[in-house]
Amino acid sequence: MHIPILSTVTLWAELIVTTSIFYIIWKAYRTGVFLRWFAFGVLAYEVLFNISYMLSRELADRDAGPLNPYETGIAIFHGIFSLVMFVTLIVFFVVATVAYRRGENYFRRHGRLTTAFVCAWSLSILSGIVLFASLYLL
Repeated sequence: MHIPILSTVTLWAELIVTTSIFYIIWKAYRTGVFLRWFAFGVLAYEVLFNISYMLSRELADRDAGPLNPYETGIAIFHGIFSLVMFVTLIVFFVVATVAYRRGENYFRRHGRLTTAFVCAWSLSILSGIVLFASLYLL
């Protein structure tokens, strides 16, 4: 089975991005310091990398055969949920930036929301790993 190099790079990049996002949130929660430039750098990287990856997959998959129903379901869930989570991340970081500028520890003050976001982001990443494994490893 041929695993596209860009898919492998994207998988590892997403794990690094996720680690970065969790670190940004943890650091802000623990110390009250929101690493705004790092946060928006991660967002910029996500936009540039995801757009190029999605475009390349769309062009490459035109000649690929159909997916089985399981893979199709995971692909649909992952695609939609990841997009929702990315938009949520943008909103989350913009609102956090405003709050931290006012001196409010946003993530600590909104602990349940922060926990829900971290869990949902984790589910999004996990669905991507499952999709990768079902397409290329199983």
